[in-house]
Amino acid sequence: MTRALAAISLCFVLASSAARAQDEEHQTIHAGVMVGPSLPRPFDGEVFVKYADLVSLGFSYSDFPNFIADPLLTAVGAKNGNTQTRLDDFSSYEADLRVYPFRGAFFLGSSIGHQSAKGAVTVSTAAGSRTGTADVQTVYATPRVGFLWAWTSGFLLGVDAGVQFKLSADKTVVVPPDADVFDPNLRKNINNFVDAGTSYPLPSFHFRIGWQY
Repeated sequence: MTRALAAISLCFVLASSAARAQDEEHQTIHAGVMVGPSLPRPFDGEVFVKYADLVSLGFSYSDFPNFIADPLLTAVGAKNGNTQTRLDDFSSYEADLRVYPFRGAFFLGSSIGHQSAKGAVTVSTAAGSRTGTADVQTVYATPRVGFLWAWTSGFLLGVDAGVQFKLSADKTVVVPPDADVFDPNLRKNINNFVDAGTSYPLPSFHFRIGWQY
């Protein structure tokens, strides 16, 4: 009797495993999440839904944190002596579309996104200090091409590259009324920040790992 029960249990386990494998093989909708380094903002994460290994829709968020921005600003001379440049925000969110023409890892895709770039420049002299601020909001599109490999375990590995094109931009610059008299470099540095925030096209790159169900 014990052996019979053991044999029945083994058959049940094997049958369940086979049915589960068959379900996974014929599963048409997958949901997943991916994270990894990226350009032009170094940290990126995305959630997505994929249908029939043919098309996927996703939503991603990317950011350029201060602990990376501050050393870079110092390295390029934006934070030295009397001039201090601060990056308050350089983030973006995107809606992503990918099409897998061969139902494999290769895909063609595009996204439409909104980027926020905010910063400030403070110039100090013996007469005091003045601060100017800039806020640049940009809507952009990014066509891209890449690969997204998926294993049966659910593990994902992806890489893609593209170009970020500006569709529209809204910029707000606030400079003290006496900025030009106080120090002409204040307005110049603020304008440089705005130019950097509105300069397009920009390279786009992602290296991602993730998991899908």
